[in-house]
Amino acid sequence: MTKKGIVKRLLDYGEEHATEKREKVVFTPNKDANDFILSNPNAFLFAVILDERIEAERAWTGPYLLKERLGHLNPAKIAAMSEGELAKTCAAKPEIHFEYNKAARRIRKACELLNRKYNGQADNIWNENPRTDDLQRRFEEFDGIGQKKASMAVNILVRDLGVSAQNKQWIDVSDDIHVRRVFQRTALIDTYTHEALLNAARDLNPDYPGALDLPSWLIGRRFCHARGPECSSCPLEKDCPKVRV
Repeated sequence: MTKKGIVKRLLDYGEEHATEKREKVVFTPNKDANDFILSNPNAFLFAVILDERIEAERAWTGPYLLKERLGHLNPAKIAAMSEGELAKTCAAKPEIHFEYNKAARRIRKACELLNRKYNGQADNIWNENPRTDDLQRRFEEFDGIGQKKASMAVNILVRDLGVSAQNKQWIDVSDDIHVRRVFQRTALIDTYTHEALLNAARDLNPDYPGALDLPSWLIGRRFCHARGPECSSCPLEKDCPKVRV
């Protein structure tokens, strides 16, 4: 199977998953938390910030837990809290994040930036049909959001939430461990570097490199485990060269 063939299978798998989710995007099995993410742009931003070193489903439940404890998710009010006070709120059981001090610091700084640049509303980050490279840079201004999470956020907004943005060809894959593993084992890249991963996606699917992100992440998480990969169940099984498996 050529690289083009593997890319087609990845894109088909991504489209199948998108079709399953088309009625409603699911970030977390907690219905109330999921509805809150979909209805509150600030909750979306905070979930992106929290999505680090914990399961994604837990990260995307965090903003709802924070709102329930504070009674609001108002950036002006949160920015007025002390970092210690906010950390105690994040540390209450169940913890919003096990690194609750860092989570509190990042959320508070995000609120300060929202108030200063975006009138306290995260959707002002992506309103007005921005260029995708500008949108990526806006997310990266927030403490705790680097290339990986910024690309994830842009992909979700454009792919799943119908946000209008210019130039899909500038949306990259996220430099995520699952994406990286799938690209290496399928020989889409020979040796991993950050640049090699991004450049491979750009070369293989130039109209929208980020379209390879979701299927690679899902396959890496569901089948292509670091140890004990479930190759026989993987949708790429027949064609994957299984490099270093």
